Formats: sequence, C-alpha cells, structure tokens
Amino acid sequence: MNHIYTGLDIGNGEIKIIVVSANNNNYYVLASTAVKSLGLKKNTIYDDKKLKNSLLQALKITEEKIGMKIKEVILTLPANRANMTIETGLVNIKGDKVRGKDIEAVIKDTVLNAYDDTRELVSCLPISFTVDDEASVINPLDEEGEKLFLKAVVATSPKDEIYPFINIVRSIGINITDIIYNIQGDYYTVATKELDRKMGAIINIGTDITNIGVFNKGIMIKNSYIPVGSSSVDKDISFIYKIDLKEAKTLKETFALTSARYADSNDDVTLVNKENKKLTINQMQISEVIESRIKEILKLAKNEINRLTKREISYIIVVGGISELAGFNYVVEETLGRVSSCFNMKELGARHNKYTSVFGSCKYFDKKCTLKEQDINMFDLNEIDNFISPKKKNTINETMTNKFFGHFFDN
Repeated sequence: MNHIYTGLDIGNGEIKIIVVSANNNNYYVLASTAVKSLGLKKNTIYDDKKLKNSLLQALKITEEKIGMKIKEVILTLPANRANMTIETGLVNIKGDKVRGKDIEAVIKDTVLNAYDDTRELVSCLPISFTVDDEASVINPLDEEGEKLFLKAVVATSPKDEIYPFINIVRSIGINITDIIYNIQGDYYTVATKELDRKMGAIINIGTDITNIGVFNKGIMIKNSYIPVGSSSVDKDISFIYKIDLKEAKTLKETFALTSARYADSNDDVTLVNKENKKLTINQMQISEVIESRIKEILKLAKNEINRLTKREISYIIVVGGISELAGFNYVVEETLGRVSSCFNMKELGARHNKYTSVFGSCKYFDKKCTLKEQDINMFDLNEIDNFISPKKKNTINETMTNKFFGHFFDN
C-alpha cells in the first residue's frame, strides 16, 4: 500500500518541504519546495513573524503543486546539543509471536527514565532485539517467544533548543507526527546496505552551520557542529570584490568553480561593484577564494570527527546545497582523503543536495512505521484517491496532474 508523508526542514538558509510516496521501500517524490528562510540565523529564531511567513509561503507553494492540504509533517531539528546514550528495555510478548505493538512497548520501556525534564526525546534507534535467550536480530517481527529485549541508542535534546521550532510549526495549525535530527535524515538518504555495516561520518555544510555526525552501523553515536557554512563563501567574495551578497552568491553558483585547478584563467565576467567601479573578475581567481574557504570548513569538520571518535572511519560523505558547485567533489577528496565523497542527490523531483535531510526524514519515518506495523498516511484517503486515481478525469484532477508533472520537469 502507498503511504504519503511530508517532511519539513527549517534551515538557516531555506525552508525545505518534500512530499514522498512510500511503497515497499521504494520512495517517489511528489513535490519539493525550497523557500528562503527569514527570521532565523544559526539555528536561533530572532523574528517569529518573518519565519512564520516563510513557512506559510513554502506550504502554499507545495500545496499548489500536489492539490492537497498539508496538515501534518515530520520535522527535522538541529542537533547542536544532542545527547546519545545506550539504553535497554524488556517487555513480555503479548501473543505467541512478536508484533508491532510489542516493539512499540519495548521502545517505550527503553526510553523510560532515560532523560530528565529539561530534555525532549528525539529518537530511539534500535541496535538489536533479543527474543528470550536467542541470538540478537535487527527485526524481531514474527519471532516466537515470551520476552522481548531491546538495546538502543536514545537521542535527546534540550527543550529550549528544539521547542521554538516545534512551537512555530504548531502555531500555523500543522501537526508534528514525528521529529528527527537533520543529520540523521542525511544518513537515511545516503544509506546503503554496505554503509549500514560500517563506521563513518556525514558532514552537512549548511548556510550558517556545518553539522557533523558519526554513525556506527547506521546509528548516530556522536555529533558536533561548527558555526560556519556556505554563507561565509558569499561574504568572502563580497568583501574581496566589494559587491553585495546577492551578487556574490550568484557568481558563486553560476560562474565560479570550487576547485581552482579546473577553472579557466581566460574566462572573465565584468560588473560594477558597490563603489560604482567597473570590475573584471577572473574565474580562476574567484575559484581560489571559494576553494580556500571550503577547505577550511572541511578541515574543521575533519578535526571534529577526529575529536568525536578514535575509531577507524570507513567513509565520510559530504552533503549540503553548496556541494552542488562544480568541482566540489575534487576539493572534498583532496582535503578529506580517499574515504571521502560528495553525495549526489538523484531523486526525480528533488535532484539537489539541499534536500537530503528532509527526504531522509520521510525514509526514516516509513521504516519506523514498518517496524511497528503502523499504517499511517499524512493526507486524507479521499484526497489521495483523487490525486492518484486514473478513473477520475474531471477538471480538478487534470489540473492537479498538470501541476504534478510540471513539477517534475522543473526538477
């Protein structure tokens, strides 16, 4: 059965919304939207009204694309002061075999008394289940026995860090079905069976903040952040060439490369700077500016990984909107070594690395529902039927279909 979920990522640079159809571990993007965030900087909300208006704009655009009202979301959250602990739980199996309700019960027992009143539960990610005294398994559904034991990583955050985001979503009448850290969402997007067996790290270079997560067999065990991101690149270009930030960002995205080695020293662009002087910018020179800052960010992130764990790292994957820049992967490999790579988001309808966190939040939620045998849709079943049914050819459905396919051609 198809399940449709909505993910929401309130980033410092942009608000991202994605609507995903999930069916038997296959995921299809129905709509994706990115709108500039106002009223938010370095994960701190300084103007509720501006941020709320940005959020409402993103919701409106997404709803127009799918022709359905968004009423609930999976919300990604910053993991700045996240805390991960290993906890255990034990419950009696109610029937002859383990069912979703037993798994839900043992998760509740695992998180019981695992944190104090100043913190909020974000996730409880199973390491292993054990039925009676048998060997540990990843998924205990249909296992026969009397007792179910769980070993899991419980992640919590201070309420004062994440409640401002939760409250602003609720203030516009949107229900929050689940929450997840944005760096965890990144992992669920890039995850493979091979990565699920290894120890590695994810680096997400955001607008103001770069998040780092260390993962062991698919579970985040450590995290950190550095207060610098892609906006620093724009500021560097703006300062050196005396142009405004908007123009600096445009040059970064449309003219420059991340690696100066592959830039063209004969390629120039001419413009007028803030001092009203005619200026010629060389592609190689501006690429050197970008490369220098990106290398600094990556080196700082690598230092954080080394601080977080002394164990051998099998992979480092870099994500974030700036990783879309031409030549970015060369700088990543040169700075972080052979185990590193730059992820390339290829999902039809959301082919941009800025969507990794929000897309992964939907995959996370779907896998969680499957484990608990929960049948959840975030849209009214009649609306879904109107959206996907080929038998209904009225004008409304034709309009929705046109919008739907138009979205795909735009992405």
